[in-house]
Amino acid sequence: MQRRAFFKNALAVGGGLSLWGCSGLTALAAQAEPAGRDIPQAVLSWANGQPLQYGRVHLSLPPLVENGFLVRTSVRVESPMTEADHVQELRLFSEVNPSPFIANFYLGPQLPEARVETRIRLADTQAVWAVARTNKGEFWCSYQQVIVTLAACAG
Repeated sequence: MQRRAFFKNALAVGGGLSLWGCSGLTALAAQAEPAGRDIPQAVLSWANGQPLQYGRVHLSLPPLVENGFLVRTSVRVESPMTEADHVQELRLFSEVNPSPFIANFYLGPQLPEARVETRIRLADTQAVWAVARTNKGEFWCSYQQVIVTLAACAG
């Protein structure tokens, strides 16, 4: 009898969250600007002293992953992708992995949009950073917190 009551309550809570439109994990993961978060040293080194700006990079990862070995990741950068203004390079960084550098993508004005999708490996719960460098020398970035229950990269 207790099991039925548990499932009934779980379904009611789940339905309420879906009607509400977002769970606590989604709200935790969606951050446009760092609220007191320090930018990782690897990101600062790559930017080579240039200022980092927020707002044009949209990083999408699941807020909670059961297995850190393959985490689906999507990054989109708002850019006209013309010869005069386009994204040249896009990098992904980790705060906790043994190597902070995750991936590097070279883009150009021949692409219709600045968007990449890949799968990454995460060592533990952490923030993942996406940083785009434009042909004008601007650096745009975003980060997202990801909770990992089974860590990868353990060495």
